[in-house]
Amino acid sequence: MTTPEGDPVAFTSARYRHAARKEICAILQQTDEFSQEDARTIADKPRHFDWFETRPGAPAPFAPIGRRILAHLTVTLDTLEVEAFSRRRLDDCRRRLEQLLGERIQLIDIEVKNMEKALREKPQAEPEAPFIPPPEFVAELEEKMLRQWIDESIPALSGLTPREAVKTPEGRQQVLALLDHIAQMQEQGPKRPGTFSPDYRKTKKMLGLA
Repeated sequence: MTTPEGDPVAFTSARYRHAARKEICAILQQTDEFSQEDARTIADKPRHFDWFETRPGAPAPFAPIGRRILAHLTVTLDTLEVEAFSRRRLDDCRRRLEQLLGERIQLIDIEVKNMEKALREKPQAEPEAPFIPPPEFVAELEEKMLRQWIDESIPALSGLTPREAVKTPEGRQQVLALLDHIAQMQEQGPKRPGTFSPDYRKTKKMLGLA
């Protein structure tokens, strides 16, 4: 399993110590890259920020998903923690934070776990609780599945890919009918938290059908 950038999915984190919370939060808020999840400021409570994709030439997320979040930050009174779904994302965020914050932060530790290791280390006291991936991770994987689907050979389209089929009026109608059928099947199926269930109707815009 990989991220849209092609890196192995991993649960990574880095912790910093600091003594300048107010100043750090002010610097992050002044950038277009970091956004505070909750505009309210409560004394002594952790502040949470998202770090968005800003690299030139980076793969653009499909519009309904919005800006791609590459990392999450938690700023407490004396620590700053960064969490990301790949080592590259973590390292990129660390470099940017260290550029912005300089000596205001000092690295404490870094932790990296691949998905298999993270699942093995899940507490055995709760065997009945299924692993539910975070919504952002689910959205990214669903986007990747949709982009792969439009270039896959589909038997219902006489072996053509959806991208190839929409080049003819007949093919466009076949793709639209197929997308409606897939949507109906998905609506009839069970909906569980953390389930990968990409909305294939979103590919209409990808294929120029909407």
